[in-house]
Amino acid sequence: MKTNGAGEPAPNDLVSESITLEDLLDNGQGVGRINGLVAFVTGGLPGERVRIAIDAKKRSYVSAHVVAIEAESPDRVASMCPVFPLCGGCQVLHLRYEAQLAWKRRLVADALTRLGGFHDPDVAPTVSALASHDQGYRNKVSLVPRFIKGAMRLGFYEARSHRVVPIEHCPVLLPRLDEAVRSLVAFANDAPQAFEGIRHVVARASATGPELVVSFNGVKANRALGELVDELRKRMPHVTGLVSNWEPVSDNVLFGERSATLWGTPSLQERIAGATLRFGVASFFQVHSAVLELIAQHVLTALSGAQRVVDLYCGVGTFGVILGKRGIASTGVEWFKPAVDEAVANAAANAVVNAAFETAGASVAVAGERGRSLFEGASAVIVDPPRKGCEAGVLAVIAQWRVPKVLYVSCNPATLARDARLLCEGGYRMLRATPYDMFPHTGHVEAVAEFDLM
Repeated sequence: MKTNGAGEPAPNDLVSESITLEDLLDNGQGVGRINGLVAFVTGGLPGERVRIAIDAKKRSYVSAHVVAIEAESPDRVASMCPVFPLCGGCQVLHLRYEAQLAWKRRLVADALTRLGGFHDPDVAPTVSALASHDQGYRNKVSLVPRFIKGAMRLGFYEARSHRVVPIEHCPVLLPRLDEAVRSLVAFANDAPQAFEGIRHVVARASATGPELVVSFNGVKANRALGELVDELRKRMPHVTGLVSNWEPVSDNVLFGERSATLWGTPSLQERIAGATLRFGVASFFQVHSAVLELIAQHVLTALSGAQRVVDLYCGVGTFGVILGKRGIASTGVEWFKPAVDEAVANAAANAVVNAAFETAGASVAVAGERGRSLFEGASAVIVDPPRKGCEAGVLAVIAQWRVPKVLYVSCNPATLARDARLLCEGGYRMLRATPYDMFPHTGHVEAVAEFDLM
């Protein structure tokens, strides 16, 4: 047997005896044990007996993939996607949808228990908006263009790598958006010059309206795109806006600092909880509009008696506008100025006069006299932070001002658990956490946690 130079067997030369998988990580890897080591296994599900090939061996664990399934889980289903599991976009297309919902409830409960220190936390069943396992739901897709075997192809990154997996379409997208992807894939093959210098092609569609916008994002402006607008429109008859975007500040961002509309309108519109919300193709908006509707109803119910609400990380003003339409005043805080401008416009378009918005990072907005003016007399705070969660100082100021109620909208159970512990150490108690399946077939889970003062 070959070795890796350190006396250990080389990866992929080791095929284990059969092991039984006991758990499932949020990245879709099954978990078992082999020779005293934890094994993280791609392609396996809890309860399955599998044979594995080892890809890498470390001091305390191995990573591996399934070679053969000897005893199959009753929750295993056939994937509806031809590039699963190679594509890194979805992690659990092989898991029965009802089992996905139960698993996501466990992810939230386990995080609150292990990382937050909560004993037997009240976690509701996961709420879903899908009518069937194979229903497309995503309103946004980001494709990577690459020359592969002499042809320009569009695709997604392979799991845990920067290799691109070419696709023909994507079944988890809204049908109209999937149709646009099929057209873009064919266009890339026929007009590769349009993709020179392009890092990402971002396409977004409204779930409740006719808008469909495509943005070609590169390092610098692509002059060839302007000459191909008519061809793009012919291939995508439902498109309502074409955008060229460039000058990213780093390799880790989708959108650059400069943008030009090639044709049409670069914004979209969604109808959520009776409010009409317009936002640009580069602004943050939830990828599953039907689940956002359910979360909006949750927020309205939880805050039905509120007088004034502080909305931190408010984005394009979704919660402020829907609360304002019910007579509840709010102040929204958001660091991204284009989103704040859109929030102000959304309030005006919905005749909401009791919602104010300001541009600032949350930690700056809550500090000192500015924080006093925000929180003094507030009935509740909504926090909807990015995956990294809230800054500890923000939570400390909320607790300092003894705001009666906190609604925490989270897209990361680990940082929710951490921040929930900090809130409870500051004098709050967690009433309940409700998972929402914002990202079906993936390991991501949204949750709304409710807190009040003890």
